[in-house]
Amino acid sequence: MKLLLSLLCCTIILLSAKGQSYPDIVTYHTTQTATYGTKIKTNLGFVNGNHMPTIIIEGYNFGTGETIGLVINFYIYGDVFMRYNVASFGSFTPPMYLANEGGKVVIFMDSREYYQRFAVRAFAKGQADYAANYQGWTVADEAISPTATQKTRLTYQNKFPGQIVLPGNSLWTETNVGIGTTNPGSAKLAVEGLLSARKVKVTSVNPWPDYVFENNYPLMSLEATEEYIRTHKHLPQMPTAGEVATNGLDLGEMNRRLLEKMEEMTLHMIEMKKKINELEDKLRQQQQP
Repeated sequence: MKLLLSLLCCTIILLSAKGQSYPDIVTYHTTQTATYGTKIKTNLGFVNGNHMPTIIIEGYNFGTGETIGLVINFYIYGDVFMRYNVASFGSFTPPMYLANEGGKVVIFMDSREYYQRFAVRAFAKGQADYAANYQGWTVADEAISPTATQKTRLTYQNKFPGQIVLPGNSLWTETNVGIGTTNPGSAKLAVEGLLSARKVKVTSVNPWPDYVFENNYPLMSLEATEEYIRTHKHLPQMPTAGEVATNGLDLGEMNRRLLEKMEEMTLHMIEMKKKINELEDKLRQQQQP
């Protein structure tokens, strides 16, 4: 009976040691500027199928003035890290790495900031996640060891279904982004105010007006163009001032139309040059003795 009770107690202890939250694994603070970065040396063995932890790092980075809020997940299988990612619930998002150092998992924060402080907690419910795995962790200003294996950079991944209201009367939904406006309408991106960019690429301009140089292109005569302008007060196939005020401009379409007019003008100039050359030839012939 005593043996049975002992076995039962041991079983209860083992079961209670698995699948727990670990609120105070390790804390770290420094008043210095990091030389290499911040390495968290865990007590998690680099063993296939043993761990599927959720590790939370939260604190403050005085150097950047940002809140630290990082959630890390990973699994080890086939002697590699897999199903790994990091999500941020703070504003500090440094490059994050996992590695195997001497059979233990290390977490490396590639940040050399001044005055950093944080605490580490975790939740685990793996087949071999025991309380001892979450004891004895340390943090140091160290680089990942050159002899470490499976150095893996974590991918940041955050998803926000629904809508996010941003500063400056801005909105982010699943289908539209509004900057300076909460009413983007049918636009994928709506900006109320100045939009500055080094380069804008429009990819859906069709057809490009090379057709102007085809032999059968119906080039409007200058006389007909003059009559059109006199009647409508704008160039043919160009929007009116009222239409632009109401509907705005499609940059790709407007560039197409402007190029079309430039090519038409080029054809007129070529024709005029031919006529000028003919007149000059006739004048020279008349001036010959």
